[in-house]
Amino acid sequence: TLLGLVSHEYFHTWNVKRLRPAEFAHYDYSAENYTQLLWFFEGFTSYYDDLLLRRAGLIDDTTYLRLLNKTINQVLQTPGREVQAAAQASFDAWVKYYRQDENTANATVSYYTKGSLVALCFDLMLRAEGDSSLDDVMRALWLRCKAGPMAEADFAAVLRELGGRAYTRELAAWVHSTRELPLEELLGRHGVTVLEEPAQLAQRLGIRVTETSGVVIKQVLRGGAAELAGIAANDEWIGVEVAGNGWRMTKLDDLTLYVGTHKKVIAVVARDRRILRLELALPAAVTTWRLVLRDAALAQPWLAAIH
Repeated sequence: TLLGLVSHEYFHTWNVKRLRPAEFAHYDYSAENYTQLLWFFEGFTSYYDDLLLRRAGLIDDTTYLRLLNKTINQVLQTPGREVQAAAQASFDAWVKYYRQDENTANATVSYYTKGSLVALCFDLMLRAEGDSSLDDVMRALWLRCKAGPMAEADFAAVLRELGGRAYTRELAAWVHSTRELPLEELLGRHGVTVLEEPAQLAQRLGIRVTETSGVVIKQVLRGGAAELAGIAANDEWIGVEVAGNGWRMTKLDDLTLYVGTHKKVIAVVARDRRILRLELALPAAVTTWRLVLRDAALAQPWLAAIH
């Protein structure tokens, strides 16, 4: 949203422009600058941009959870999260994030979205284990680093100080490995239930498309039905054959009009001037998350508006 973008850039006044990666203490504007901390500086800023809109009373709990829900599903639907850790995604920003191609979703994860979920997990865990929160961590880092260069060791030290224990295991798992984040468990402890519901058609098939001029495949996600069928990026999906009948497709949702109860169809695609007929097995069940506020009282210390 526009408000979220404004909030994000405003938060950067403190988090990036003042508090910043140690590697950026003396920024070289003539060359690429590398750091493993973009999951913190961009990711944590992404966490706070919508959360601060909620706390300012500009959006309600339902709207905030819908925005958070979207971020969670973006990460869960990115196979690259199983390949690249948040710290590595940060370091590779110049060579991967800013040079995206048809395989990006399979090989990388966004340090914006994954980093925002890391922030969420630290915030909810700190709140569940004691009287501190990520808000307290950010304030303490500001003072510790004198509103200047910061290293991951500073973050770890403040976590230990405020959380009463070392968070080495969490940093290793959430930031430096590809292990799944304990989102469902931590959200549940703060009054939010995770429900699973059927995914949209593109998500079920494991593709990302454009439909401005027919159905053109932009990305094929690893392990999905489309990849197994042999569909490739830049294919134009022009038709489908179901039980011997052929149908023209002009948008992806046309597929649902023709499939009915059939489990397999023939996808007719154009690739490099050739027409290919590919057997596509339709997945039985692919789900996506939906967040539901179960206990508003439990969630209020986290989501409460500022008065």
